[in-house]
Amino acid sequence: MAAHDTVLIVAHDKEWVGRFASEAEAIRAAIAPARAFIDHVGSTAIRDLMGKPCIDLLVSLLDWSKAKQVAAALKAAGYVEEESCDNPPRIFLVKADPVTPFHLHLVPNGNSWGQDMIVFRDELSGDPDLASRYAALKQRLAQAYPTDAKAYTGGKSSFVAEVLRNAAGAFSNDRLLTHQRAELNRAQAYQNLALAAQFGVAAVAAVSVYSSDNATLLNFALFGFGLAGIWLFLGNKQRKHRSAGDQARRAVLLASGLNARFSAEQRLRIFDGFTAPIENKAMVREESYFASRAEPSFRRLAELIEESAYWTRDLQRASAQVMRLVLVAVALLMGFTLWHAMSSMSTDAQVSLARVLVATLVFLLSSDTVGTMIAHKSAAHAIDDVLQRVESAAARGYTEPDLLLLLSDYNAVVEGAPVALPGIYQLRRGKLTRRWRAYLENKRLTELT
Repeated sequence: MAAHDTVLIVAHDKEWVGRFASEAEAIRAAIAPARAFIDHVGSTAIRDLMGKPCIDLLVSLLDWSKAKQVAAALKAAGYVEEESCDNPPRIFLVKADPVTPFHLHLVPNGNSWGQDMIVFRDELSGDPDLASRYAALKQRLAQAYPTDAKAYTGGKSSFVAEVLRNAAGAFSNDRLLTHQRAELNRAQAYQNLALAAQFGVAAVAAVSVYSSDNATLLNFALFGFGLAGIWLFLGNKQRKHRSAGDQARRAVLLASGLNARFSAEQRLRIFDGFTAPIENKAMVREESYFASRAEPSFRRLAELIEESAYWTRDLQRASAQVMRLVLVAVALLMGFTLWHAMSSMSTDAQVSLARVLVATLVFLLSSDTVGTMIAHKSAAHAIDDVLQRVESAAARGYTEPDLLLLLSDYNAVVEGAPVALPGIYQLRRGKLTRRWRAYLENKRLTELT
C-alpha cells in the first residue's frame, strides 16, 4: 500500500472467498507451466472479520529461478509490480478491479515471510476473541490515520508480532510445562473424585444394613451401581490426563536438558494429547521451574533429573506417611468401636455395626489404600536410587549411555508411582524450595573449592 492510500475498513463480504477462488484459477493458468501454491491471506480470508476491501493472495512459487518469468506473466494478466525485495525474497504486485482490487505477494515456497502470513491468518481464524481484538485495533487505526496507510500498517505491527511470537511458542518448553502441570492437576482432581465415588459406594452399603424395606434396598443398590459406573468413568479420565502429563514431562526433560528438537509430526502428536485447558492461566516458565542454568547437555539433563527426583521423592515419602497415619487412625477407631459394641450394645446392634465395619473394610480394600501407601513408599525408595545414580554419573563425566538409561529409569519410576496426595505439594513447597536452594549453594561452593 502506498502511503497516500485511503484507509477504508468495511464489514466482511461473503463474496470475497469466491472472488479469491476465481482469481486464483486465473493466476494458475497465467503462470503455467510454473507451479505454485496460492493461498488466500489477509483479513478477507477470515470469516466475519472486517477489513480493507482488497483481496490478498500469497503465491508460493516452487521454483524461484522462474520468478521473473512468472512476474512477467502476471503483468500480462493485469498486475502491476510495486515492490521487489531480496531479503526475504518477495515481489509485490497489485491489480486494479472495479469491485475488489487484488494484492499479490509472490514468494519462494517455504519463505518465512509468506509462512508468517499463513500463520497469522490461521491464528485469527482459530481464535474469535483474537480476531475481535484485531478488528477493534484496525477500526481505531483507521479512524486515527484515514489517509495514511503507512501509519495504519505500522500501528498493527506490534499486534502481528505478538501473535506470531505466541504461535512460535506453541511448542515451547514453557508451554509444555504449563500443559504438564494442567494435565497432572486434572488427573489429581479426577483421582480425588474417583476416591469419593468409591467411598460413596461403601457408605451406601453401610447405610443399607439399617433398612429392611425391599424398595429402599433396591434404591440403595441402584444408587450404588450408579456410583460404581461414575467411578469407572472417573478412573478412565484420570488415566488419560496422567498419561498426557507424563508425556509432557518426558518431552520437557529431553527438550530442556538436551535441546532436543522433535519433528513437527511428533510435536503435533504430543500437543494433540493435551485436553486440560491452559487458557487464562499463567504460563509456567522454564527458568522458574528448573534451577539449573547449565547449557543444554548431558550435564543439564542430569541436573534436571536430580531436581525433579528430589521433589518427587519427598512428595511420595510424605504421601506414604500421611496414608500410614490415616490407616493407623482408622484401625484404632475400628478397634475402639468393636470394643464399645461388645461391651454395651445389643446383639442386633452389634450385627448391624459389624456389617458397617465390613463395608468399611471393603472400601479400604477396593480403593487399595494399603497398596497405595506401599506404592508411595516404594517409589520414594526407587527415586532415592535415581538420586544416587545422578551422583555416580557426575563422577563419570555425564556419559551419554548412563544418562539415557537414568532418564528411562526415572520416567519408569515416576509413571509407575501413584499421584501424590492432594495438598501435599502446597504444604511442602516452601520447605522444599529452601532446602533445594541451600543444596545448590553448597554444591556450587564445593565445585569452587
